[in-house]
Amino acid sequence: MDKTVLRNLSKEEQKKFFQSKYEYYKRFNIRMVTVATLAYLSFFVTDCSIFGHFSYETLLSRIIVIVPFIGYLILGKKVTDYRVMVPVTYLMIHIIIWCTDWATYLLPDRQFAIPGMIIMNLIFVCAGFSAPFKYSMPAHLLLLADIAIADIFIQYENVEMMYLFNLPCILAVGAMHLMMQGVYLEHYIAKEKLQKLAVHDQLTGAYNRNILKEIVDSSTGRLTFDTDLSVAVLLMDIDFFKKVNDEYGHEAGDKVLVHFANIFHSQVRDADYVIRWGGEEFLIIMPGRTLEQTVQIAETLREKAEQSDNGVCKATISVGTAMYDGGDYHETIKKADEAMYSAKHNGRNQVVSYEMSLQK
Repeated sequence: MDKTVLRNLSKEEQKKFFQSKYEYYKRFNIRMVTVATLAYLSFFVTDCSIFGHFSYETLLSRIIVIVPFIGYLILGKKVTDYRVMVPVTYLMIHIIIWCTDWATYLLPDRQFAIPGMIIMNLIFVCAGFSAPFKYSMPAHLLLLADIAIADIFIQYENVEMMYLFNLPCILAVGAMHLMMQGVYLEHYIAKEKLQKLAVHDQLTGAYNRNILKEIVDSSTGRLTFDTDLSVAVLLMDIDFFKKVNDEYGHEAGDKVLVHFANIFHSQVRDADYVIRWGGEEFLIIMPGRTLEQTVQIAETLREKAEQSDNGVCKATISVGTAMYDGGDYHETIKKADEAMYSAKHNGRNQVVSYEMSLQK
């Protein structure tokens, strides 16, 4: 999949993709920076070998990298946004480069500059795994600026060769990152489709019961919404649906199910959950609704269902509502179910609220 597909995604979808990419490679990213920092510190041994004694001259330029590294680790535990952590990762890499330039300036023998650049290019390769291409390419190109600034103080004998070596490396690594981004995008889209199938009913597009794993604490049965929000539950059943299947066939019955699911989706918010609960039963979980609002919405759904043309036959719904009390969600669904069956026993095509009609 090429970058044209990425451009076809909305800004919000692109953000979600890059966040997923960062989270997938986050641990690798942190370990890579850790290894790079430890490797940089280990070069103090080389400094001592070059000087022929304990290298007091480069000690500060080596150990000072520990300060930003600790800051990087602390920030990595508190911040998960790729828009922050990816630039900070590249900043950490450049700090290592700057400290390397500082140590090199203090060394009497500077012949190891190009081998050091090979190592840094490898680090940029690894950093690009978690980064958007639009971040990785500019960050890597800044390596040329690092060389230019360092040359003012160090005055490399072979600075032209350093440019000639690094520029092709940067272009090659950039091309590789762009291809890797496309490959990860293919896997990401496939994963999103699988996840959607896992929690959605293929016929109606409503959620299936698997979505409850995302909004219910499995150990307590509590809904995981903000505790300050009142949560409403609606349980709806299509009246005489078996008759629809028997008289018009199951394909016609499926058409009626899709029709009603579309009505339900059109009347609720993005924050609400429309779930196909059984064959012709639908459950709607609505955080942030009062009892009065819940009954009003249920009545609107009932009226829309009664007045709409589903293309098969006239059909209605019976609706039971209940307010979540903060305990096991199963209890609230039982209350909504009791209210729904009361609606059916009292003539169907009506709304019954557990709190208003059944609670004693």
